Amino acid sequence: MKLITTLLSTLLVMTISSAFAADEVSTVNIGSAEVSYNYQLTDTGVAILALIALVPETNNSLRGLKNTDRRRLGKLGQLIYQCKLMLYKPDKSNRSVDAKDPVLISKNFSLFTGVNLQLAPAERVGIQAQLLQAVDDDSLFTTSLGERGMHQRMWETLGETTAINLKQFNINVLNATDIIETSESIDIVVRFPVFQLEQPVSQWSYNFNLKDFKQAIRHVDENCTSVRLVELSKQKT
Repeated sequence: MKLITTLLSTLLVMTISSAFAADEVSTVNIGSAEVSYNYQLTDTGVAILALIALVPETNNSLRGLKNTDRRRLGKLGQLIYQCKLMLYKPDKSNRSVDAKDPVLISKNFSLFTGVNLQLAPAERVGIQAQLLQAVDDDSLFTTSLGERGMHQRMWETLGETTAINLKQFNINVLNATDIIETSESIDIVVRFPVFQLEQPVSQWSYNFNLKDFKQAIRHVDENCTSVRLVELSKQKT
């Protein structure tokens, strides 16, 4: 059964890679995860390719009403990975795209909460990410769950001097190499405000299965290249 599952996963990745073409596919499903892209070639000589991988939260985050703030209980969160390429052509009269043209690339992880809540600059947000190390490919929750060394905890603070909207914000600690790749699930706790004496502190909890999400991330990285940007531009012309 494990061999069959592996073969099916391999065939899926091969199929979506070959079908990932302009004007044909805009969204690809990989299990519970989803990959979407947007390609644009503007009149100002800028070509833009944005690929997004996302996975919805599991029901674990809502089980037992762990969230002290009820505002978000009706909103399902999403963990998002985005890779964006921007190619600029100084010669705007020449709209052909070449792999040697200068390209700017940006990659980031973010959390979409769906709750439009604006916090002031003084109201900092604390993000705690707890990752469960991957044990095998068969089970998300294994008998090794809870053993020493199985968890990795990270913390960061957002909104140091600027206002922040909790509807969607970047989680920079996830950019570290192999953090997602070597984990099978992640718990994200959003605590806000971090330091507040005049009002109660709210806390939102999220849980994500990374098994499908890491495949979607690999697919994004494989297609978020200057070579792919050139291929898509040729399909558009």
